[in-house]
Amino acid sequence: MTQEHTENIRKKLLALREERLDACRRQHADAAALLDNGVADTADQGLTDSLQDYLHLLGDAAREEVLAIDDALQRLRDGSYGSCESCGKAIEHARLDVLPFTRLCLQCQRQAECQKTARAETTRGKF
Repeated sequence: MTQEHTENIRKKLLALREERLDACRRQHADAAALLDNGVADTADQGLTDSLQDYLHLLGDAAREEVLAIDDALQRLRDGSYGSCESCGKAIEHARLDVLPFTRLCLQCQRQAECQKTARAETTRGKF
């Protein structure tokens, strides 16, 4: 990877990180605003609770993405960025351009998703 490409990826990751942090802040503020508003009846309270839960889930997903971005920035610094953590092969540039914080090449990502689906189906059958 060239120095110019590395710098472009770093800038992209930092911009994406700031976007996700802003999303976390907005979702947290929206959830807090729901708490601050008085609720007229139990039906409204149920809807408010559901919306808060949804906003917290969105915030959790954004926080997870920030952590993945931070990890990608660290890999960029230590020179391991762009290598699949599963097979060690280079991750395709097109994939990194679309998902710059990915840790897996497309083939390993597909395998991981298949394994996750198989585990979920196995677990579902136990209940």
